[in-house]
Formats: sequence, structure tokens, C-alpha cells
Amino acid sequence: MAARTGQEARTGLGSRTVTRNLSASGERNDGNAMMSDEIRSEVRRIVPALTDDRYKGQSGKIAVLGGCAEYTGAPYFAAFAALAVGADLSHVFCSTSAAPVIKQYSPDLLVHPYFMQTADLLQQMRATAEVEGWFNRLDCLVVGPGLGRDPLLLDIARSVILRARACKIPLVLDGDGLFLVAREPDLVAGYTNCVLTPNLNEFRRLASTLGVSLHGPNNDRSSKLVEVTAHLRGPTLVSKGPVDAICDGKVTMICNASGGAKRCGSQGDILAGTIATFIAWTLAFLDSARQSAEINPMVLASYGACLVTRTAAAYAFASRKRAMVASDMLAQLGSAMEMLFDS
Repeated sequence: MAARTGQEARTGLGSRTVTRNLSASGERNDGNAMMSDEIRSEVRRIVPALTDDRYKGQSGKIAVLGGCAEYTGAPYFAAFAALAVGADLSHVFCSTSAAPVIKQYSPDLLVHPYFMQTADLLQQMRATAEVEGWFNRLDCLVVGPGLGRDPLLLDIARSVILRARACKIPLVLDGDGLFLVAREPDLVAGYTNCVLTPNLNEFRRLASTLGVSLHGPNNDRSSKLVEVTAHLRGPTLVSKGPVDAICDGKVTMICNASGGAKRCGSQGDILAGTIATFIAWTLAFLDSARQSAEINPMVLASYGACLVTRTAAAYAFASRKRAMVASDMLAQLGSAMEMLFDS
């Protein structure tokens, strides 16, 4: 991927430390934190410019591991969201039963039916190897949307996470991927190229596994988020809610952009695919600029994705009101990107 050129490509990311937190009352305590327009300016620099000299793949190659007989919508929304915000290629690694359905949703997705829901260790090893064969052609992998709780599929996902981590592939874990992490936090502990996207219930489950009490003193959302990330020693958490809180244990950013007033299903899947694309862009920018970032790339990418997703939700709700569904959000992602970063 080619980054934006000129002075901004030479200066690196994050000239100031970001320390935005939520106080116990729920209000922002900014300190010396960047204001939202400054953070947005930082994010804008990593969004690749639309020019006629680019080639296929430069704007991101994303994959989603998920999709079973029961759940085919979630991997579709995650994978298609990556395309809708600007990635060039988006793959879905799924069960053989889910593949025909997902292919019918869109011909733009590259769908790979590698997983058979059968208790066959050889098949599990073969499926893991098939996914790993794509690693050198991916910029980020999302694990979990629509995966389900089938033991074989969970074992395959676990194996893929371990192989991706060994190959330093950036990861976004959502949905049933978070169920895996709650059962076995060591899957991602210490891995900095990883973003977890828990909703409230998923955060409670993860906190319980890590022995973090959500009761008693200092029970505000920000302090508990910091405590959980500290236990994990590496991954960035995006705690979804009325505002999105993004934390790597050192830095907490709050994205409180207006979203839609209706919480329809699959908004989290859309966010996961969008985060993956922003991770690809951020790492490509830093690579081309030959700079390290003062702001954790996972935090900055997650903030940009939260901002875009919430803006798309606001647009969709303004148009559809109570009838709003996740497909309406997909249709608004391009407009949100244009308004936020291309205008």
C-alpha cells in the first residue's frame, strides 16, 4: 500500500501523547489529550489517497475467519465492510455449509469453504494449513464473526490464531473469537498486533476470566478497561457502548461521535471489518514512512474505524429510522469515509 506523500509521510504519527479517559462520572477528563479534530487529522494521514497510479491490493487485503451453517450474515458484513471503506480485496474462510450462502450475498467476496464440521483431526490440520497458506497475501485477519460454538470450528480458529501470531499477522477478534479468548486468554496475551472488540457482556466474561472484579471501588469503565488490558499485556481493547473506549493499557481514547439511535444486529461485525482495514492502512503508512509511532497503531486504527462506523450508523438512521438494518450501514460507509477523510 502506498501512503500519502510529501511532508506528512516523513513526520510519523502521533506528535503528542494521548491520555483521554473517562472519569467515574462518565465525563471526559482530557488532561493534555489530543482533541477529537487532532486525532481525526492523525487518522486522515494514514488513509491512502485515491489516485490513478495504484494497483490491486495496495489499499488492503483483509480476511475474515467465520461463518457456519447457522450464521452466514456476520462474516459477510465484516468482510464487505472492509471493501466498503476502501480495502481492495476481502476473503472469507468458512465452513463448507456457509460458503454457498455467503457467495450468494456478494460476488465481490473471495469465499473459501475450507472447514468441514466433523470431528476429524486430520481435517482440522488441513484446514489450518489452507488458511495459513494465504498469510503472505493478507494485511489483517478478523477471527470470530459467525464462527459459532462447534468444537471443531473453535479448534480450527484457535490453531489459526496461534499460527497467525507466530507469523506476526495483525488480528481482530470479535464475536466467537472473543469467546475463545475468554476461555484461553493466553491465545493473545502479550501480542501487540491484536485488537479485541468486546460488547458489554463479552467484556464481563473476559474480565471474569482474568479475575478483574467489576464491583467495588474504582468501578468506572475506564479503570476496568485499563485493568483488563494490563492483564493481557499487549492487545488493544475496543469496548463498545454508548461511546467506544479504546485502550492498550497505556493510552485510552474515547470515540463519542454520534451514531444511530437503533442498535441493529451486525454493527459489531461491520466495525470489526473496518478496524482490520484501518490496521492495514496504518501499518503500511508507518512502513513507507520508515517511522515508529508514538501512538499505538492499533489504537489509532481502532479510533478511525469507530469514527467511520458510528458516522455511517448516524447516516443510516437519519435515512431509515426504525427500519434501519446493518445493510443500510454498509451503504453509508463510503459516504462516511468521504465526509471524514476525503473532503
